[in-house]
Amino acid sequence: MHISSSRILATTALATVFGAQAALADVSSKEVWDNWKTYMTSAGYDVSATEAVSGDTLTVTGLTMDMELPESGGNVTMNWGVISFKENGDGTVLVTMPETTPVSMVSNSPSENFTVKMDMTSDLSTVASGTIEAVTYAYGSAETRFEVTELIIDGETVPDLELDVVFTGFAGNYDLTQGEMLSSGGTTTVDSVEMTLNAVDPDNGAPIDVVASLNGLAAEVVSSLPADGLTGNPMALFVPGMNLAGGYTFDAMRMTANFVEDGTPGEVSFESRTGSFNIDMDDQKLAYDGDLTDLVFKAYGSEIPVPIDVSFGEIGYGFKLPIAASEDAQDFAFNLKLADLKVSELLWGMFDPGQVLPRDPATLIVDLVGKGTVLMDLMTLDETTAEMPGELNALTIRDLRLNAAGASVEGSGDFVFDNTDLESFDGMPRPEGALDLTISGANGLMDKLTQMGLLPEEQAMGARMMMSMFTQPGAGDDTLTSKIEVNAQGHVSANGQRLK
Repeated sequence: MHISSSRILATTALATVFGAQAALADVSSKEVWDNWKTYMTSAGYDVSATEAVSGDTLTVTGLTMDMELPESGGNVTMNWGVISFKENGDGTVLVTMPETTPVSMVSNSPSENFTVKMDMTSDLSTVASGTIEAVTYAYGSAETRFEVTELIIDGETVPDLELDVVFTGFAGNYDLTQGEMLSSGGTTTVDSVEMTLNAVDPDNGAPIDVVASLNGLAAEVVSSLPADGLTGNPMALFVPGMNLAGGYTFDAMRMTANFVEDGTPGEVSFESRTGSFNIDMDDQKLAYDGDLTDLVFKAYGSEIPVPIDVSFGEIGYGFKLPIAASEDAQDFAFNLKLADLKVSELLWGMFDPGQVLPRDPATLIVDLVGKGTVLMDLMTLDETTAEMPGELNALTIRDLRLNAAGASVEGSGDFVFDNTDLESFDGMPRPEGALDLTISGANGLMDKLTQMGLLPEEQAMGARMMMSMFTQPGAGDDTLTSKIEVNAQGHVSANGQRLK
């Protein structure tokens, strides 16, 4: 039986969001509860509960939220304890739960069949205000703890499991406006998130211990979604006027896992300093980006031949894709940054014990933008779609860079594409444009690889001859340049010498 930490963490995260947003706001307890039910229904849940009113307080018990998964994927059910909605007498409503609330989540999906039972212990409270049409609420908690009491995966109870997740300094605010579109926006801050997991490997009975933390989390989101939300077809979310934009940052993250394999202790650890993630999505485009700084990854164990110890100064990524069909060309973008990769001297010593190669950090950067024509809505595609959904019109290589072992390659260029000519380049639209390259340290690197016995002399000679066909000497020592061009006739040349 395999324990999926992603399932556990996803369940805990959903429970936290639910607890924080358990009240939308209005002038009466009943209106707040009705408004909340409308909100959860718009998210795709069937909601049922028992309601009781006593004075200025409405109490909800036996709350069940059930969501059918698409494509006959089963359903997910969440059960909650008691929630009270108390009118404060000033047009606001205070929403609270008991200090300890039992929560359960059940999924009967063929791919995700599990049951999670947990206790939520918290001083979390939410004050709701405004009107039924435009709700504002603020929530906060000094400490919220989720303790898993039972986990069943594929019909088998996970034995000797202890899992705690603690949110400290949890606070935020949220606005919600209902109409034809459900508009919302808010911010959340969390001083720290601490997770501890103690379990037993079902294969060998050995202990597994995981400790993880996240500090200085700040998140914000703004959205406008259809009032019927994800009910029915999830693709119905992408209607004109919808949008979802937001992201998060954090100050530090750390995770350490200890285990035993074949009687030998092992450990995997990961840590980083700042990190971020952003998303910008509407019915026309999908864009996201993120980064992590000062990453360190280490691992050792009986199944790991050599202890791993690597670090990055930064990992960054970004992506923008048009998703709606249009006769006009639309912008797209892609970028990837793996900066200042360092490996331990132990790993270097495996293939370079004589320290022939420079130990300079390695960096890879790819930064592309362009234009493409989307011929059919990408969010409606499925496995039966046979036609090409779009055309590539233009591509700009703003930055292409690889630095490693004392050598580097840098490039930039611009191309346009003729989609009526799919013969010149074997089914690919014919490009027209140029790519400028600068190569530094290549000959020196080949000399060192030959000295180490990793590159036979005859292969090094062949590589030098090949480079001489495509390059010419640059301004500095051991520097080469090349201009690769494709003209309107589909001819390819390097520094004016025709290659195709």
